[in-house]
Amino acid sequence: MNPKIIISPSSNLLFFIQKKYEKGLIKLNFQNYFNDKNIDLLFYKETEKKLKIQIGKSIKKSKRDTFEKKLAAIKPFFKLYWEKESKNLNSWKKYFRKNHSILQNIVLDIKKLTGVKNFKISETPIYLISDPVEKSKEINAWFSWTPKKNFMVIEIPYGLKNPNILFPIGILAHEYFHLILRKNKKFILEKNRIVRKNNKLLTKLAKRMPANMFFEELLVSSFIPEGYLGKKHLKIKIGTLTQKPRKLLEWRRWVAYKTKNRVKKYADNNKKIDREYLSDLIKIIK
Repeated sequence: MNPKIIISPSSNLLFFIQKKYEKGLIKLNFQNYFNDKNIDLLFYKETEKKLKIQIGKSIKKSKRDTFEKKLAAIKPFFKLYWEKESKNLNSWKKYFRKNHSILQNIVLDIKKLTGVKNFKISETPIYLISDPVEKSKEINAWFSWTPKKNFMVIEIPYGLKNPNILFPIGILAHEYFHLILRKNKKFILEKNRIVRKNNKLLTKLAKRMPANMFFEELLVSSFIPEGYLGKKHLKIKIGTLTQKPRKLLEWRRWVAYKTKNRVKKYADNNKKIDREYLSDLIKIIK
């Protein structure tokens, strides 16, 4: 089945406010509201009606009136922006739909590698978000996960057109890999054990990122998009690095290069990622 791709004015309004506020382009103070992660999540609803119902349940009336007045003041500016950007997001939606069969094949490989059978990409909503201040030429993606609910967000820089290459499919598959891993509780426990054992090293390298997430990022990137699955399905070349990495992106490319032969054996032989692979990854990082 196709991924469930949602273009939500509400979630885009949230992102519009947050990014503009960070850059000092909005003077109204929303910080007291957006410090609360639960309020952030409220905006990831399919309709404005659902959002309004949830705000009514989650924000006290005294604060709610002020919050809604501030939103009303921003909406005329957002409306002008949204008239253009919603069309661009629809173009990206068509791009992901067009390449969904490739994504399905990658996810099939991921399920074999993780030993997870019960996962359908159609059950994870994907929100397309336009970033009003980002000028990068690449999209960004992240996921929200709880045992009962998860969704994915793809951030698309303002005005960025969808490409003729398949790298964005790799970014999407990377986030699916994170979500699928969470379906294998035994594997997660083993990963966490190894992180605890090597916490001092990983914390030093991860800098501001939690050590557990840093290690998982490198694990997933060793497969997709920088690793062998990216080469196999998306024709993405596995890069080489001559110097020891310092930043996260460099680390991702480093482990993808160093593990490419191992990953190929695992993927081509339908072998599940095991303790040996995790231990080898630690050795590479050291």
